Amino acid sequence: MKRIGIMSDTHGYRELIDAVVEITADEELDMWLHAGDFGDDARYLQTLIDIPVYAVRGNTDCEQPLEPREQLIPLEDTYIYMTHGHEVSYYNRVQELLYLGRAMGARLVVAGHTHHHGQVEQDGCTFVNPGSLALPRDLSGGTFSIVTYDNGHFSVEFCYIQELMK
Repeated sequence: MKRIGIMSDTHGYRELIDAVVEITADEELDMWLHAGDFGDDARYLQTLIDIPVYAVRGNTDCEQPLEPREQLIPLEDTYIYMTHGHEVSYYNRVQELLYLGRAMGARLVVAGHTHHHGQVEQDGCTFVNPGSLALPRDLSGGTFSIVTYDNGHFSVEFCYIQELMK
């Protein structure tokens, strides 16, 4: 079993990253993913924890050195495909991202950009957008997700930062 923390679109609000690290301290996560629009936030996250942090560049990222546009991350018997998602059409966005991920052998596809959290299951592949911690556009108050991979199956939990900080 593997547990993966996922965040995106933090836009420099490091106090929210601090809160997420504190909230998830007992979660026994194996890695964190940051799906872009972070400036230096993913590198900052790495200084707070002792597990790997994988990150991709978003449409507002310009800090040098730039993160890659996409990553293919090994996970047990499959892969995670991660990109920020701003380079695909808004029409059929999730289907395009799922297609790209499946074409690379991934069964988990992660993207941000929209600031809306959500999950889609399609043809044995799971798509996750963790939403935005800092600037949500979905009235959620800010979200991140924890994905568990166990016996070939993904389960996704969305965490609402404003509720957890009360």
